[in-house]
Amino acid sequence: MIKKSIPGWTINIDEISSGVFQVTLTDGYGRKVEIIDNATDETIERAIGDAFDIEKQISLNWNLFLYDLTVQKLSEKVINNKEYNDKVFGSWFIERQDKRLVYDGKESWLIFQIKTKGDWTDIETIKKDELKYSNFVTQINRLTENTTHNSTLPKAGRKWWQKLFSN
Repeated sequence: MIKKSIPGWTINIDEISSGVFQVTLTDGYGRKVEIIDNATDETIERAIGDAFDIEKQISLNWNLFLYDLTVQKLSEKVINNKEYNDKVFGSWFIERQDKRLVYDGKESWLIFQIKTKGDWTDIETIKKDELKYSNFVTQINRLTENTTHNSTLPKAGRKWWQKLFSN
């Protein structure tokens, strides 16, 4: 069985005995990550995490890999703006609502930012050597959380609420 994987890798899941599965990720150069377990989503995520670590250590284009992986993880979400710039050390950003992830290609930092009163503010910076798949996924989750104004209010209610609490 083949499932969706991460950019540059294919994933294959084979049942090798009753209830025991071999999860294998293989990149375009033939490097492999294998885990033998019960093939739950957690097992697959562990294997993806191992492939992520390999990419971080030896990828010739880590910045683009990280950008493509971020876009893939957000594929079912609305992205307001995104840009990858190879001419600026492979720096990139992906923006959703009032939040964005920025990768500073020169410094190799992943930065989570929020927009307040028109200005972007750094909330958390993770250096490449500290970046693990688990804290990468945490940043994706932060980006997808709905933290903008209460959009559940009807439009007239929102205007009333905004008038009441502005000033």
